[in-house]
Amino acid sequence: MTDKTLPYTRLDICNRFLESVRHSVVLGLEVVSATEKGVRVRMPWRDDLVGNPDTGVMHGGAIFAMMDQAGGMAITCSTFPTFEITPTIDFRVDHLRSPGKGKAVVCEATCYRLTTHVAFVRVTTWEEGGDDAPIATGLATYTRLKIDKAGTVVGK
Repeated sequence: MTDKTLPYTRLDICNRFLESVRHSVVLGLEVVSATEKGVRVRMPWRDDLVGNPDTGVMHGGAIFAMMDQAGGMAITCSTFPTFEITPTIDFRVDHLRSPGKGKAVVCEATCYRLTTHVAFVRVTTWEEGGDDAPIATGLATYTRLKIDKAGTVVGK
């Protein structure tokens, strides 16, 4: 079955994945795009996501949570049309600088290697509209837990 004959797309699966994780819903994460190469996710700036009230800068923990969620969805894009549960094994993040006050953040995650049991992902995050100036980069590994007949479950 090819992408064109499936009743659902990578974007559909990523959106269902996102909607099933409560903290991702609370953070207001949005899937911008989902391709075979990876996923882009956006998190809007909000007062309740501010880590330092003096500067109005978004909390690094919220940014990390977005990056981790995007990493899992990048694996989903790579294994499409099947779906796997992918708990995080390890995630290293370099916070390069703070995003500006009032700025939404966007991240792009790419699964660059799949082994039988582990997926390897790169993630880059920047202020919306500033793709050339990252605010954080990360490398992560995830465990691959395969689900029998996942396409019939996820595609409903």
